[in-house]
Amino acid sequence: MNNLANRRRYKILGGLLGGLFLTSAAAWLPVLTGFLQNQGLAPENAKAAAYAIFFLIAASFSYLFVTELIKARIQKRRCDEILNTSMLFELHDKQLFHTMGKKQVYLAKRNGWSVSMIALLIQPAKRMKGDSDISSHIKDIVISELEKATRCSDQVGSFAKNEYLIFLQNCSAENAKEIALRFKKQLAERYVTVDGKVYKLEFKCGIASLDPASAELKRLMERAYEAMDRAVEKPGSTIETA
Repeated sequence: MNNLANRRRYKILGGLLGGLFLTSAAAWLPVLTGFLQNQGLAPENAKAAAYAIFFLIAASFSYLFVTELIKARIQKRRCDEILNTSMLFELHDKQLFHTMGKKQVYLAKRNGWSVSMIALLIQPAKRMKGDSDISSHIKDIVISELEKATRCSDQVGSFAKNEYLIFLQNCSAENAKEIALRFKKQLAERYVTVDGKVYKLEFKCGIASLDPASAELKRLMERAYEAMDRAVEKPGSTIETA
């Protein structure tokens, strides 16, 4: 609707502007010149003043048209950015994760939904002293996979190096495990090359689920982290359930 309104506005303003340029000079410049002459101006001065007034009016309409055009383009760019699905995914900070998580828990209780949380630790299986920090490279890979696998209602946060929390609303323990297994398939034992060195990724995952009656954000997080800690203690890429 906004785009239609903008196009209509452009047509109106464009028509006014075009009309001024094409018809005004022939239609009312002689009239204005005669009027100015009647006010006591010499013919040359009256004609110059008439043209000056004409161009001033034309410039005013041009300014109005260009201003509206710029505003509409800015509005369109903002809408495009909001609706661009490649830009919708982001990692929540602690405050946003906590705020949104509490709202999700409230909705889960109200609607009788189970809630689940996945805690992930994705890190190189082996790193030698002096090796480059590949956390940023790991983060890019993880974000890419999370963006493909999570729903718009899921909340994803990262509050520690190589660690990620995924809040899954209306998700049972079985479904959460299926999601975790998909992550494992995409991330476990994946290889990353940085500065000429190849690193094998290790996947540690903890899953926690709560029924609507006992759903609580803090408890869900604690159980997910506890399960992840158990996974860390085991060799290889591992998934543990609380």
